[in-house]
Amino acid sequence: MREHMPPSRFAKRSDVASVAVVAAHVALVVAPIYVTAALGLGWWLIPCWLWFGLTMNGLLNLMHETAHYHVFTNRAANDLFGRWVLGPLSLADFDGYRQRHWDHHRRLGQPDDPKLTYHTDIHGGHLLSLAFRCLTLVEAARKFRHQTDTHDDEPAPGNSLAWVLRVLVVHALFAGSLLAVAWATHRPDFWAALLSAVVAYGFIYVYGLAGLTVFAASLRAIAEHQIGPDDAAHVGAAALRNFSCNPLTRLILGAYGFGEHATHHQQPGIPYYRLQTATAELAAKDPAMAPTHGYWSTLATLARRPAPTSPARSTG
Repeated sequence: MREHMPPSRFAKRSDVASVAVVAAHVALVVAPIYVTAALGLGWWLIPCWLWFGLTMNGLLNLMHETAHYHVFTNRAANDLFGRWVLGPLSLADFDGYRQRHWDHHRRLGQPDDPKLTYHTDIHGGHLLSLAFRCLTLVEAARKFRHQTDTHDDEPAPGNSLAWVLRVLVVHALFAGSLLAVAWATHRPDFWAALLSAVVAYGFIYVYGLAGLTVFAASLRAIAEHQIGPDDAAHVGAAALRNFSCNPLTRLILGAYGFGEHATHHQQPGIPYYRLQTATAELAAKDPAMAPTHGYWSTLATLARRPAPTSPARSTG
């Protein structure tokens, strides 16, 4: 049975603290894009691509927390940040994402669960196939179609004209800032500055997001919800797991409470920075809630053996 834990027991922190954390994290994630704009072509392109592409998944996690109104105490501030910063940077309609995510909570593990990624087979060579589809942008195109598809019974949540206009405005400012940084370090050679800005925007940002970030987000979702040969609790066709995270896996995969994913699904009203405390309380009563395995070990287990035909344990 799901234990009710009143959100009032896990009060939100001050907005000053949240702004400081979020600003530092955003700066860390976008730094390699601006480094590339400043330096131009060189050996640092691949490290910067990896740096941005992998850590950008953390900002997708932050968008999730914003959709739950957990980042700032004021709901309008969460909407503003999600619609004008995180959504455009992720090339996603924030309001459509919020609708699909709440549908995922309500329909977790059911046939109409809108989150499809966790069903992806990574057994054996299928993991390499997923990596290939991500790096060739096939998965990114599929995800983009999924958020803009029109269904017979309901309008697509990703076809908002306002969303498109926000993306155009934000990306015009973003590209302009990259060109300004490139010009500051390459003048008076305008073409060298333009090339640096184009590479920073096109290769580090666009390809990093559409290739590496999609791959990292896919692996995260698979680890969190794919039923495997372990004893993870489940709801329908979806597993529920909490994870043991080191600083690197916390940064790349488990940021903003995603490491405590089972707890979040049981207690969606608790802010991410209180989830470790809530997890410890739940694990004291239910050992299945204990974060005994990490993301990588879970993925390795799922990749080595096919998922069982029927889950071993269920939770409400």
